[in-house]
Amino acid sequence: MLRAMVYLISKKGFLMLVQFSVENYVSFKDEVRLNMIPAKSRTMKDHVISDKHGKQIDVLPLATIYGANASGKTNLVKAIRYMKNIVLSGIKVDSLTGVLPHKLDAESEKKPSRFEIIFKHQNVLYTYGFVITREKVLEEWLFGYYTSQESRIFERITNENNETKVKPGARLTDDGQGADFIKFVAKGTRPNQLFLNEAHERNVKIISPVIDWFKDCLHIVRPNTQYSLLTFRAHKERNFIDYLSKFLRNVDTGIKNITCDIEDFDANKHLGDLPSGIKKEIIEDLESSKTKNLYIQGPNASFTILKEVTDNRERVQYIRLRTEHERSDGSSTMFDPIDESDGTRRLMDLIPMLFEIWESEKVYIIDELDRSLHTHLSRLFIETVIAGVKSKGSGGQFIVTTHDTNLLDRKLLRKDEIYFMEKDKNGGSHLTSLAEYKLSEGLNYENGYLNGRFGGIPFVGNTHELLK
Repeated sequence: MLRAMVYLISKKGFLMLVQFSVENYVSFKDEVRLNMIPAKSRTMKDHVISDKHGKQIDVLPLATIYGANASGKTNLVKAIRYMKNIVLSGIKVDSLTGVLPHKLDAESEKKPSRFEIIFKHQNVLYTYGFVITREKVLEEWLFGYYTSQESRIFERITNENNETKVKPGARLTDDGQGADFIKFVAKGTRPNQLFLNEAHERNVKIISPVIDWFKDCLHIVRPNTQYSLLTFRAHKERNFIDYLSKFLRNVDTGIKNITCDIEDFDANKHLGDLPSGIKKEIIEDLESSKTKNLYIQGPNASFTILKEVTDNRERVQYIRLRTEHERSDGSSTMFDPIDESDGTRRLMDLIPMLFEIWESEKVYIIDELDRSLHTHLSRLFIETVIAGVKSKGSGGQFIVTTHDTNLLDRKLLRKDEIYFMEKDKNGGSHLTSLAEYKLSEGLNYENGYLNGRFGGIPFVGNTHELLK
């Protein structure tokens, strides 16, 4: 029997995604809103994460998003990733913003796009958003609940002369620099740049928690994303490798244990299979004082090169993850993770997320949770997340897209933890929560979905037409 696996660690305050909305971006013509605030329900109240530090807020730990292929599920992930990237990386001088307005409507293609996110970090509930075209940021705003009342941190507009005008709140001007300095920062903000970026670069400290949340707490996991710190953490953290090994044993992968081979790094020996150009780049990176560790995906193995200084002596180590299997005679043999099945490797990239949310809350946006996974393993993943919340050990959140209809189980998920993405006849994507439907008592969610009651399923034409 597969059982959810949880470590309990006490915490103070949670890091929460409360709501994300996007309008006029790729397949979203009209506003689409992902809301993590729980609906009124008499069932599964123990699924709710409640944080009373600062502005009290309740959120759900899960959102599972269903829909046909090309319905817009991945576009929602793409929208969140776009917002994160522009906040953290900014936009280069004289570059376009990279926003992609809805193209299936001639008027929408000419209009700006809108992004807004509400989240809680360091006991402050923030609302941040912007309105943006291909050329510039038209509007931008940041508000926060530092007390029971919401405070404006700043509101920004770009006028017809491409000048950035900022209306600061008291907390922004009191942040050590004053109103004149904020005017200076605003004047230096390019039309195609976020004021948030410029203020952070100018060391406006009240902005730092917002940047930190996007950088450290919000994680986007695409179908082929690899967890690059896997080998490093397996080498450094005993609890981590024990959890990983135990999880993989528990789900019948055939893996008995996870271990690490460690040697002093030898470029000729350990990089011998790589092209000379890549080998040269790796050596140059290692010579940089900024490089601490490198994750390398080679043709025959994946490994980490770790550079450490102890007792004023630099040591470079080659660390290779290994999976231990048991032969029929009871002896052990070692595999490289590359030799494992796609499903096992997918698990090895997902399991660290479960471990991390017991240590510190994070928000994971996972596109195609069920890729290469048996339905029982997808369910175990969801059950493990919920078990952590029920035991009061976790405040982490997971927003996942999936086609696994076996998760549509009223005994597993609340109605407000289930969403359906569907395109209308004009190609616009719409997101609807199951909580918005009036359902008969005891309705089977999976059957209702597959029968088209909630939308989000593909229309399949006459297969005979394909044979002509």
